[in-house]
Amino acid sequence: MFAGQGIQLIITVDCGITAVESAKVAKQNNIDLVITDHHHPDDVLPEAAAIVHPALDSGYGNMNSAGAVVAYKLAWALANEFNGAGRLEPHLREFMLNATSLAAMGTVADVMDLRGENRILASYGLKSLSSCKLCGVQALIEVAGLSGAGLDSFDIGFRLAPLLNAAGRMGHARLAVELLTSDNPIRAKKIAEYLKEQNNQRRQCETKIFKEACEMIVASGLNHPDRKSIVLSGENWHIGVVGIVASRVVDKFGRPAIMINVSNGTAQGSARSVAGFNILEAIKSCGDCLESFGGHSMAAGVTLASEHIEYFAERLESYAQDNLKDGHTVAKLDIDSEATIGQLSRNAVEQLESTAPFGQGNPEPMLVTRGVRLAGQPRKVGAKGDHLQIAISDNTGAVRCIGFGMGKLEKKLLESEFFSIAYRPQMNNFNGSSSVQFVLEDVQFE
Repeated sequence: MFAGQGIQLIITVDCGITAVESAKVAKQNNIDLVITDHHHPDDVLPEAAAIVHPALDSGYGNMNSAGAVVAYKLAWALANEFNGAGRLEPHLREFMLNATSLAAMGTVADVMDLRGENRILASYGLKSLSSCKLCGVQALIEVAGLSGAGLDSFDIGFRLAPLLNAAGRMGHARLAVELLTSDNPIRAKKIAEYLKEQNNQRRQCETKIFKEACEMIVASGLNHPDRKSIVLSGENWHIGVVGIVASRVVDKFGRPAIMINVSNGTAQGSARSVAGFNILEAIKSCGDCLESFGGHSMAAGVTLASEHIEYFAERLESYAQDNLKDGHTVAKLDIDSEATIGQLSRNAVEQLESTAPFGQGNPEPMLVTRGVRLAGQPRKVGAKGDHLQIAISDNTGAVRCIGFGMGKLEKKLLESEFFSIAYRPQMNNFNGSSSVQFVLEDVQFE
């Protein structure tokens, strides 16, 4: 197709490192192929004009580069090459500053390790994101309701990235490309609003599939304590959503999961894992019953014939039984420290927040305070009353808390004189004022 259009150069982003056959086709059609990727390479590399990949240089300092960062590094190298030894020209400098924001978004959205170079890049990219000159980025920020706000990794991971990803999950990713490359603010705003609608549809689709998956897991006994993995398939499960559902299944059931869409005899699935279990290696052990696969230690994709799903599930479970330790399937919170309410002053919380951006490898600090009591009537909030606002106190002070998805705990909190909480302290900025707030992760009753 590309050859017929007269295309002579293809540059991949975040894919291509295992595309050996596709590279051969490109070469046969006199198309130069430049691969930029960060996924795990096979023993045989594609025959391309150039491959940019962190794992190809054992001395490279950031093996955990996101696919967006790898592409950014190529753009940076090209800018320096064509600009010579001097400072970047103004238009090129602005381009690279905008690209820094995009690379930061890609790093956070792809749940990459936020230490070392990634942390530096994400930090600078986040700071410049709100002032990014790309009209598509500004349109995205506006429809997400984040205009005029200081953006953090949470905003990217849970507000902006889902809007961008909605294009590829529910339709075609070209809309996201057009949005980020457009110089027409009116067109950019229309695309951003459309992506918001698509993301709402994605949420509905995700909720429906997740509910089906949970019912299937319980009915088939895949939640039994002796099970070490979950492989599920469904007819016409939206292929753009099964990866998100797999993540939710991992969170709920505490074991690696693969959700597979079956359509016209072909099965495509997305895998997500738990810490300490390399899902890509697990899938490789079953490679003889797969048509293709790829990914990295925590996430991967598979394609196979639908009649092989059951056999694949058995093989994966056997590998997990031998390689997944019992402790990895137990839900747990990693607590950084125990503190009293009085110790978490505005100054202390602001110092903790200075260690941002938070994410994979650099999680937001998790603290515990024991023996607290209610300091007022709990209040259910949210459209369905799913969330809970409470005020608590100990003998050193008092603070307001928000517990997302904890509305069901209202009655038990009222019945308990003392309880302990695990939480993330944050500064809550609202209507021009700020105060310390605890975001609850768990409640333990005495």
